[in-house]
Amino acid sequence: MKQHIKSIAIGAALFTTAGLGCGGNDNTGPLGNVDSLVILQRPKRNDMGDIFQYTSYVAGARLVKLSPPTADGVQTTICCDKAGAEFANIDISSYDLSFDAKQIVFSGKLSDNSRYGLFIQNLSDGSVAQLPTDSQRDYVSPIFLPGDKIMFTTNAIVEPGAPQHRDEYERGTTIQVGTINVDGTHEELGPRNLSHRTAPSLASDGRVIFTQWDHLGPENSGHLMFMNTDMTELREAFGKEGTGASNSTLKATEIAPGRFVAIATSRNRTINAGALIDIRLGKVSTDDAGRVVANSLMSEANASFVMLTPDVPTDNVPSADTVGRYYDAFALNAKEHPDLLVSWSNGPVESSVLGAAGMSANFGVYLYDTEHQQRRPILDDPNMWDIFARPLATRTAPPVSSSQNDAALGSQALIGSMNVYDSTQHSFNPGEVYGVRIMEGFSSEEGFPEMFGTTMFEGHANLGVARVAPDGSWLAKVPANVPLHLQSIDNFGMSILNEPVWFSARAGESRVCGGCHEDRAKTTVINPGITQAAAIGATMAMGDKTRAQRVSSLTDLASPTAPLDSLVGMAWDKAVQPIFDAKCVNCHNGVAGPANPTYQIVDPMNPAATFTWTFDLRPTQITMTIGTGVNAKMATYSASYFSMAGPDMEAIQKNHLMVTGTLPCKDTNNQPTLECLSPTNARGSYAIRLLNPTKLFPTPDGSVRAFSTGPGATPHSVTQSFTELTPAEIYKLILAADMGVNYFARENNPHDNTY
Repeated sequence: MKQHIKSIAIGAALFTTAGLGCGGNDNTGPLGNVDSLVILQRPKRNDMGDIFQYTSYVAGARLVKLSPPTADGVQTTICCDKAGAEFANIDISSYDLSFDAKQIVFSGKLSDNSRYGLFIQNLSDGSVAQLPTDSQRDYVSPIFLPGDKIMFTTNAIVEPGAPQHRDEYERGTTIQVGTINVDGTHEELGPRNLSHRTAPSLASDGRVIFTQWDHLGPENSGHLMFMNTDMTELREAFGKEGTGASNSTLKATEIAPGRFVAIATSRNRTINAGALIDIRLGKVSTDDAGRVVANSLMSEANASFVMLTPDVPTDNVPSADTVGRYYDAFALNAKEHPDLLVSWSNGPVESSVLGAAGMSANFGVYLYDTEHQQRRPILDDPNMWDIFARPLATRTAPPVSSSQNDAALGSQALIGSMNVYDSTQHSFNPGEVYGVRIMEGFSSEEGFPEMFGTTMFEGHANLGVARVAPDGSWLAKVPANVPLHLQSIDNFGMSILNEPVWFSARAGESRVCGGCHEDRAKTTVINPGITQAAAIGATMAMGDKTRAQRVSSLTDLASPTAPLDSLVGMAWDKAVQPIFDAKCVNCHNGVAGPANPTYQIVDPMNPAATFTWTFDLRPTQITMTIGTGVNAKMATYSASYFSMAGPDMEAIQKNHLMVTGTLPCKDTNNQPTLECLSPTNARGSYAIRLLNPTKLFPTPDGSVRAFSTGPGATPHSVTQSFTELTPAEIYKLILAADMGVNYFARENNPHDNTY
């Protein structure tokens, strides 16, 4: 039967009065009908690094009940003093209360040499049972799901034979989502992101909202995402499209349908604490029975936020005395100015400042009146972090949310668009898009050095190009459970629009969207069967290949005639350097002169450490140190890589260095730049524009050039009288640029320990 959708205002109460306690009218404030609170107490600590790390262990955590929920209430230990001697040194990282308020699931670590596992406690008798998860892996952030399931995040690995990804900075093993039955059976792991996914929370429409660390070159932040309870249909929620209040948004919990309270903070050095924001995702829709229906009206495109703590920093600046930072928040009602249970610590809650002073943050539980911006203390043990205060009350389970999978896909996933020209990020010319390039991401878990190059991009592997049909549609079969990155490309193989995010899909899942990042506020009817791409059939983008097979080990990367569809990873020494050796090094040989400009990187505090570089496309290996002290960075690359990619600009900025002399290339505004190949922007790269690529797709055509004006209007091969690059050589350089200008790829893994 067709559902009739109607819009309603956001503002319904989150709980019924009876749901919070003993019944009756609330005449004593927002906690008047709450009998008890459950609170997690962890021994104080000072967590350094980024906000996504999860292995902070200090023995002595406990779950307590506070009855009544006031500063003079009685505190009773729930867990785990009576559960047995093996729990004497437990740390508990987080917990959740079951819908009937009879059980607690928590993540606990029993000793320093064990892992965080999942435990369920029955509140009736206090018994605790550990679920049978992998003892060699960590399981954290558990929440109850409808259908007698638990969702968690874990560093266990969904892809057979693969190591789990490692994050870009601290190089911690990343955590991804998974589910398990409450009886410990049927554990399933969800699709992987390249970086962490953390802090899931259940919404009333049945979806789960969580934080995803998005890292792709300059994109380096934590955004809120939605997924179904079966870990399908990942969608943006808040922060990705310029809607964010800060670099990262954490620990979102629902105030009312389409409305959430969350922590706004920086990615690092903030101990998971920051300002409080009230997020509004736009209009909410219900069916005729009044049930909330998830739809595009509740979208990131409609999102806004209200700052609830305007004095609290949203970056990693140390907070002032009496200002402090908030660790978590839980809404007691859905008023315009909601009352919140919060965890708050006073003073400079920034890990470097605290570490230098030998101090730790001291989070206590407070009732926060957002209208008057006033805190009322409830519980503050000076030796503990008092966090995650929740009413010990029943709640209504939302519906199970899921997506129908296609068994015919097997271990593959189907991705695509109805019309690639439907985009909010770019205005395409009709017929401009040849296809969509699909790339797989990986990190230093593969055995690489900590950096793939100087450009701060993670590893890329080209899985193929799905050709766009005349109606703008495209489909591709891809490996499931791996991070994917998309670019729309033209007939010259160059990216027109680079999607600045990774996404993934489960085995058998179809991720077919409306367009190429289409309007998120409008309703799109997805029916792949009506597109021309569906009639033609999906492009096979290595969906049928194992992880080991997704390496072009059988391709001669040095070959100037390699088939374009065989080029996967652009290992610099194997794929790119042979081009320079054959066509370029006679002129660009490191000898200072018009063909080889010279520049200097100068440390004003230590002029003796000045680094001088002359443009050089030879394979000579060079090791350099940029900067001094704790910010110094040492790297070994070839002269050609350093000349084309430029130095690590982040290291130059952190060390307050200066660049003088003659820069080798120019940007699209004709300004001097150190980057001759621009990451994910072959079209704007000086070296590519100078070469002026010939047409590559669908069939190479040397008579058609990409640019009619600019530095390559007369191609470099003509002005310098060298043999034109072959289509394969042109495409290698384009791929090297569009895939991040990395030196390392799977094909030149220096440790070669994974295949």
